[in-house]
Amino acid sequence: MRIGRVLLVCAAALAAAEARAAEPIIAAPPEPAAYVRVCDAFGEGHFYIPGTETCLKIGGYLRVEVAGGDPNEQDTFPGGGGDSWSTRSRFDLRAGTATDTEYGPLTTFAEAEIQNDDNGPTEIDMENMYIELGGLRFGFSDTLFTEFTGDAGNTIKDYYDVDYGDFGRTQVRYTYDAGAGFGFAASIEDGSDDNASFALPDTPGDDSYMPDLVVAAGYDADMFAIRAVGGYDESAEAGAIKLRLDGSLGPLDLFAMGGWNTDGDTPNTYARWSGDWALWVGSSFKVTEKATMNASANFDDSGDAEASLNLSYTVVPGFTVTPELNYRNKMDEKAGPDAEDWGGVIRFQRNF
Repeated sequence: MRIGRVLLVCAAALAAAEARAAEPIIAAPPEPAAYVRVCDAFGEGHFYIPGTETCLKIGGYLRVEVAGGDPNEQDTFPGGGGDSWSTRSRFDLRAGTATDTEYGPLTTFAEAEIQNDDNGPTEIDMENMYIELGGLRFGFSDTLFTEFTGDAGNTIKDYYDVDYGDFGRTQVRYTYDAGAGFGFAASIEDGSDDNASFALPDTPGDDSYMPDLVVAAGYDADMFAIRAVGGYDESAEAGAIKLRLDGSLGPLDLFAMGGWNTDGDTPNTYARWSGDWALWVGSSFKVTEKATMNASANFDDSGDAEASLNLSYTVVPGFTVTPELNYRNKMDEKAGPDAEDWGGVIRFQRNF
């Protein structure tokens, strides 16, 4: 009997061992790949390119807009094209690199926009293509005259007729951070063929062999900032000056920006408004953690006036919906009840 019991126990043990051998072996989770290392020194989102010491960052957004407004003899405000409404879809792709060198960070930045308006042909536009090293920038980007003082608020339609400056320019720029909030910059900019992008009539071309010049200076504190910039259009032998003030009061951000044309009779590359002067004001108020209200208003010496009001709502992180109301009164071209136009736009945007 004892021998029989021993044999039964051995048989049970062998059966259990075979059952365990048949069970799949679950491997431990693999360690992250060695080349996926975060480049903390260059900001969030950078990672090393495999086999190099260069950091890469890729991002952008996808945007869909529907706009409509009062039709008139020339176009629709703000839709355009003579229709009562218009549509726009845009894919914006941004890529930047950064590497430490003995002269400081060596960086590059490129930004491409793929856009379709009103179901027409899809267009590709390069917004930025430049290299930076030791405070020097070489390449194509917004002119220093516009970039240093910033946009005219956080509204979608931040200007129509009261234009605050040119954008894309091939340039050589130097920026100096003096510390304690002070900064200075200067650029030599190519103004060739700039007349093609002007919205104002009778604007002189800028096809000279001499470049345009821009200088800027500013002070930026935690709750206050002041920035000034001046641009000289060599071809027009005239220019413009802008001064901007920014302030923060808790959830409320305010700004005011003024521009002066050195020759008010004729617009130039940098003074793209009508008359001697222009004024842009605006605010942003954080209503809740997800909702921000933005407002802007613009005026110029010829009596043009325009305003926008929106509410930007973050549905989930990275996805915002922004409905906006727009107003324009173009007094230098028409008068009477038809001078005023109303419109609106709604934007859906996914940032990544």
